[in-house]
Amino acid sequence: MSAIIPSKAAATTAASTIFKCLNGTWTLHRTLTSAIPSFPSGTFTGSATFTPLPPSSSGSSTSTSPSSTLLYTETGELVTTTGLTLRANKKYIYTYSPTDDKISAWFVKEQSRGQGQKGNDNNTKDSNVEIDYLFHELVFAEQGEGSGVSSADGKWKACADHLCIKDNYSARYEFDIKGEEVRSWVLRYDVKGPAKDYVSETRFER
Repeated sequence: MSAIIPSKAAATTAASTIFKCLNGTWTLHRTLTSAIPSFPSGTFTGSATFTPLPPSSSGSSTSTSPSSTLLYTETGELVTTTGLTLRANKKYIYTYSPTDDKISAWFVKEQSRGQGQKGNDNNTKDSNVEIDYLFHELVFAEQGEGSGVSSADGKWKACADHLCIKDNYSARYEFDIKGEEVRSWVLRYDVKGPAKDYVSETRFER
């Protein structure tokens, strides 16, 4: 990638390019490091898949199209430092708004059985989810900020925060881009609260 000066235009290109490249399946490796013994530390390995959702699954609170709404599904195995092995999974919905050039992550609401299964949709398990409420919005930093875009090494960085009652989830994204392709990316959460104090760092690769 040729060197350019980070700017609002560069951030705009980053958001649309990154969202397009998320579609598909990624392998993931996560480390959990907790400062509180009652919360598990360990490693998680598995896969994550971004799947386009039909308009009916995006919920009435957004005006997204199938190409700008992706269901994130994660499955894998957590091995704790105490020797426990646990199967785990989670879902989010990611959206991209071309109007304000923003990627957002949302919590998922599972529909009850029988809902979202109209027509001949073969992918009923994906149709049975919809957007619940906002988790966080990715903010690509402007020039001069500490976590700003670094086009010289092909890394695009964004931050996001979510306050869950008294627990704060501080997210940091770093996307490794070559040309118009995301080669790999890292998502780090620093979580602080009355009963939580841990770091989760996940690396995604094709």
